[in-house]
Amino acid sequence: MPSALRTGGGSALYFGGLNLLRRNAAAAVAATTSTSTSSPSSNRTSSSLPQLSKTTNLLTGALARTAAGFILMPITVIKVRYESSFYNYTSLLGASTDILRREGPRGFFAGFGATAVRDAPYAGLYVLFYEESKIWLSSAAEKASSAVPLTTGSGGAGSPSSIAAAPKSKSASAAGINFTSGVLAAGAATLITNPFDAIKTRLQLQPARYGNMVRAAKMMLRQEGLRSMFDGLALRMGRKAVSSALAWTVYEELIRRAELELAV
Repeated sequence: MPSALRTGGGSALYFGGLNLLRRNAAAAVAATTSTSTSSPSSNRTSSSLPQLSKTTNLLTGALARTAAGFILMPITVIKVRYESSFYNYTSLLGASTDILRREGPRGFFAGFGATAVRDAPYAGLYVLFYEESKIWLSSAAEKASSAVPLTTGSGGAGSPSSIAAAPKSKSASAAGINFTSGVLAAGAATLITNPFDAIKTRLQLQPARYGNMVRAAKMMLRQEGLRSMFDGLALRMGRKAVSSALAWTVYEELIRRAELELAV
């Protein structure tokens, strides 16, 4: 239940906030230039989203994730402790009561500093890598398709059946590119930010022992070495790659369909 609440609520807050930030940024850029950057069709990519600069992609992703993470932090703390053998929580109410009694309201935000330091770079890097991967993969797909000779006749590329199937084929190709870009972006961003995730988990499990980010990092390096900073990397990378790729593929498809409905 904590995972469902965190994932569902977190995704809604994150994508809603990110969509608002990106569209406002695109509108602001378009207002100061002669050409609009808000239309994805002006760029030959699989994207249904506004096309922004690398810096804007980085900043909007980081800001949206940090805001959503702060709001959902109490659920995140409960989720981490549910998954640990240090605690024996059996309900959300019981977990909340125990944290409040032992640590006060501050306990619900244990490890927020490390979480923000992890989530802001992760989300920013993810959006940056994701958008760049889409451009690269779209270009590669376009070159591959242009290399295939066009034919006419029954069942050929110029036949009515092939023309009717073109929009669906293009949509499927875009979804494939977006999913692959999501996997690549998640893998790269996870690798870079995993040390912050390892520190965050320790702080949320044993706040009294580790105290703060700096102290936790020093203790982990001194007692367990550099390897401790990459605890759980393989599991986190696998989870993030699939979940992020699915979420962003569905998100873009919903945006695309909504714009088609509005166009009609």
